[in-house]
Amino acid sequence: MDQEIKDYLERKLTLLATKDDIEKIRQETNANFRKLKEENKSQATEWRQEIKADMEKITPTSSIEIGPIREEMKEWVRKIEDGTQFALSQFRQAMDSSLQRMQETGDAHATHSREGMGKFQDQMKKIEGNMATLEEKIREGFAGVKDELGSMIKFSYSDLEKKLTALEARVKTLEKMVLP
Repeated sequence: MDQEIKDYLERKLTLLATKDDIEKIRQETNANFRKLKEENKSQATEWRQEIKADMEKITPTSSIEIGPIREEMKEWVRKIEDGTQFALSQFRQAMDSSLQRMQETGDAHATHSREGMGKFQDQMKKIEGNMATLEEKIREGFAGVKDELGSMIKFSYSDLEKKLTALEARVKTLEKMVLP
């Protein structure tokens, strides 16, 4: 209960505090804060100096320990290089064998293609020969048709001429009958 009464009274007193009281408290708080800041600053400086001293003590011993670590790292890098070289050589061998197989397959396809081309050329020569004989037959056929048509045209001219003379004769007879 005493704590409760004390808290209650403090709250009431802060309500009754004046501006001057608040200003004094603020100034005291600022002064205390500056004091703590200075103490912490000096303490931080001391800590820095201690850390630097510790680092100087560690540095000579650490250079001795770096040598084996460096050697270990070099060995590790050599192992990686060896593994990489081995993997690359296997890859090269696989690529070489694949290229060899592709070349052999390509040669077989090329031979097959050449044979096909030879057959195609032979067929084209046969077709050219057949086309030449067809052209000759067509020319002979046209010559025969030309002769037939020529004789038919001549025949039709002579028939036409006979009919024309017969018509002229009839026209004259009709004229004589109609025109005295």
